[in-house]
Amino acid sequence: MLTCVLLSGGMDSAACIHYYRDLQRTVRALFVNYGQAGARVERESARAVGRHYGVVLDELSIAGPCTLPAGEIVGRNALLVMVAAMHFPERSGMIALGIHAGTTYYDCTPDFVRAVNSVLDGYTDGRVRCEVPFVGWNKADIWQYCRKVGVPIALTYSCEAGSRPPCGRCLSCLDRERLDACET
Repeated sequence: MLTCVLLSGGMDSAACIHYYRDLQRTVRALFVNYGQAGARVERESARAVGRHYGVVLDELSIAGPCTLPAGEIVGRNALLVMVAAMHFPERSGMIALGIHAGTTYYDCTPDFVRAVNSVLDGYTDGRVRCEVPFVGWNKADIWQYCRKVGVPIALTYSCEAGSRPPCGRCLSCLDRERLDACET
């Protein structure tokens, strides 16, 4: 069964690739440039993670007139799942997201997953499902998983400002800084 991992280039989606490969699933990855500030650097990281795991990485760009805010982007994960559904190369399988507990974002909750699966059911008669293996884990749990199984964290990138080096001020950078500090 094919599993299409939405690969942002960050640690959570890189962990997803490892997770599904470890289950002996056939894995492809999809990077979507939806106008995010870090698209260029995220794409570089997604490519590096894809090469590391030897998975096919498809890349799509979506153009739109809106300016995206920092922090929560309302509808982001729903958009990504629907784009993956449109792009899905098989008639059945899984679309995987690295969402996790510990955020206040609706699109990181079991309720969101149920809702998006209901929509996918309507389009695919249940043949394509959204899976979220880390929805009950917090960021530190994913960090520990990555360290334990050898996910290449150094290849990943998460900065809402999209700067290189990372800005060090956004929520993603502060999360990473706290997790790095746990290692020392």
